[in-house]
Amino acid sequence: MEVRKHLYEGVLALMLATPMTGEARDYVTSLPGVADCLKKAVAGDRVIIEAGTYRDVDLKWKAVGTKQAPITVEAKPGTVLITGRSSLVMGGKHFVVSGLEFRNGYPSRRSVVEFAGGKDFAQDCNLTRCVIDNYNTEDRSQSKSYVYLSGQRNRVDHCELLRKYNLGVTLLVNLNGANNLNNHHQIDHNYFGPREVYGSNGAETMRIGTSLQSYETSATTVCDNLFDRCSGEVEVISIKSCDNIVRGNYLWECEGVVALRHGKRNLVENNTFVGNGKRNTGGVRVVDSDHVIRNNIFVSLAGQRFFSALGVMNAVPNSLPNRYVQVSDITITDNVYVDCTNLEFGTGADAERTSAPRSIDFKRNRLFVSGTQNPFQMVDKASEVRFADNIMNKNLEGLPSGIKIAKVKLPMVPTYQQMISRTIGKLSETAKTAKAEARTVMVAKDADLPQVLAQAEDGDSFVLQGDEYKLVKTVLVQKNVTIRSASGKTLLRSVGTSVPHLMTIDNGGSLEVEGLVFDGRLEPGGSSPETGISTAKTMTTPYKLKVNNCKFINFGENGCAAIRGQKSTFADSLIVTGCLIADCSGGGVDFASEKDDKGRYNAENMLIENCEFRRLLGTPVNVYRGGSDESTAGPYVTVRNCFFYDCCNKQRGSVLRLMGPQYLRVSDCQFFNSGRGGVSVRLDETSWEDVVIERCKFENSGAVLAMRKRSIFESTKSRFVI
Repeated sequence: MEVRKHLYEGVLALMLATPMTGEARDYVTSLPGVADCLKKAVAGDRVIIEAGTYRDVDLKWKAVGTKQAPITVEAKPGTVLITGRSSLVMGGKHFVVSGLEFRNGYPSRRSVVEFAGGKDFAQDCNLTRCVIDNYNTEDRSQSKSYVYLSGQRNRVDHCELLRKYNLGVTLLVNLNGANNLNNHHQIDHNYFGPREVYGSNGAETMRIGTSLQSYETSATTVCDNLFDRCSGEVEVISIKSCDNIVRGNYLWECEGVVALRHGKRNLVENNTFVGNGKRNTGGVRVVDSDHVIRNNIFVSLAGQRFFSALGVMNAVPNSLPNRYVQVSDITITDNVYVDCTNLEFGTGADAERTSAPRSIDFKRNRLFVSGTQNPFQMVDKASEVRFADNIMNKNLEGLPSGIKIAKVKLPMVPTYQQMISRTIGKLSETAKTAKAEARTVMVAKDADLPQVLAQAEDGDSFVLQGDEYKLVKTVLVQKNVTIRSASGKTLLRSVGTSVPHLMTIDNGGSLEVEGLVFDGRLEPGGSSPETGISTAKTMTTPYKLKVNNCKFINFGENGCAAIRGQKSTFADSLIVTGCLIADCSGGGVDFASEKDDKGRYNAENMLIENCEFRRLLGTPVNVYRGGSDESTAGPYVTVRNCFFYDCCNKQRGSVLRLMGPQYLRVSDCQFFNSGRGGVSVRLDETSWEDVVIERCKFENSGAVLAMRKRSIFESTKSRFVI
């Protein structure tokens, strides 16, 4: 009897604590209170987050709902802002998180949002209508992700992931462990916003698997997303597993490709790639076997080699898992190519990659060419590429067989705005900050220049009225500003005891200077600066630097430089024109701080033009990109119409040390009494790099030393092309 009484009381208590069907409960709480609410929540319940800004929160949420009645944590879009050092781990079953906005912070874990793959294993969970914007560590070389997707049958949809600057994949599908295999995730209707060129491998927008998991099945579907200028590295979407689907996506001006990098039986269909003729815009690159590429539209893609509209790779015989497995049994059918530069078969052929593609069906494709260049590049033998029933609008020289010349109906290509409406629907309001109107600020001759720059707003121009500014601390540039001299000869020099650089570009800054004289001479009681213009030691965001009609003189310490990019910093563009760099114990333009030989470098686009370098003990121009990684296309370096006199005559020295630029032009330069103990130009180039040296004059100067060619010039009128 007593047992029955207790049983009755227990059942009654359970009934009272559990809502009846259709009586789901809403909990309203602040962000820190969500975890406690989830401990009480049952299938169908909602946890609604109160509006507010939440800083430095490390969130771990778990909930178990049902397919018919999931548990939801939601915020009204635009009302819950998470910033600072914050991350979210979500796990359980049939659990939905909606409406969160992570902005202007950095993750406290390996990612901003992580689907649990271990103890709280995520199944049938959903991240929807969330924003992750500018969530980066201070050190751009520290690898972090925005979304780390583990578990099974999880979904990420209608989210915005943008302004990622540091190393690491934006969205990563994890296949490590049995719980994460054959996962059938869905990634759909998201906006992957602009990701600038990073300058090394490891900056994919999406990656599914790794080399070691490449023969495991993921079965992830990536559909109806917009990839907007996602140019971190060559692989915008990197497939490193089997049985995935990439369908109905839009790639807008992405400097990279959908890479079927490892794995088998992947499907790429109904996607639209629009390059608008931008450099390095690409389509699909193929490795391994049994892939299908069909019904895609490729428009105005200008990339070559690994960035081609179509790149079917050569393979490494008996390849290790992380290299290039034999390409075979590939179907490429019913696609449309409009004004695309390169369709390559045998991409990457070299001394290592010697196995040509096998059993490739290229059929029923339509090609439209408005120019005269044949887009087909047969890098290696095409005997096992079967062309059939393709049509093209022009009969160009060297076309493969199986292409009929006929009128080609052009596809309807959506506009950028239509792509947004067809994928995510519309973009949320970007976090708005008050912005002052761009100003022209006249800086008095007796002004404290560092203090004036501390008040700058983006777009401001500062005109220096004085003839000389004595600096007791570094001029710190944290905005996009212009600084110019009213007279064209304003002198900057250090009189402080701790001024390592006369000017430092800090995170978020870009700089244009004109008509300044950077003087590094040592003042009594002061310290000698290391550089005229430098970056901070670490920066997250890329920057731009333009230096016009300036002088850099008297930097008297070995190891100094006129202009330097520090390690873990990256310039989108560096332009140095009409400058004099003279009487320095160090170097001139030094962008050689990345020495790990993993393909990293410090500047994407470099132009040094109409400059004079006189009496430098160090290297006037020093650029370094080590290693043979092909995930990036830069740096692009141009040195033209420059004059070098009495520079870098030490043993084994180099006047121009240009190690690894993938595009290099040195033209109309003069070398006098320079590089006598070493070389005038030192190169370390690979077979694919585009290197030209032309119309240069050498007098009593060193040789040109290249890895692939060596030329020694003794005549005062030597002109050459490499």
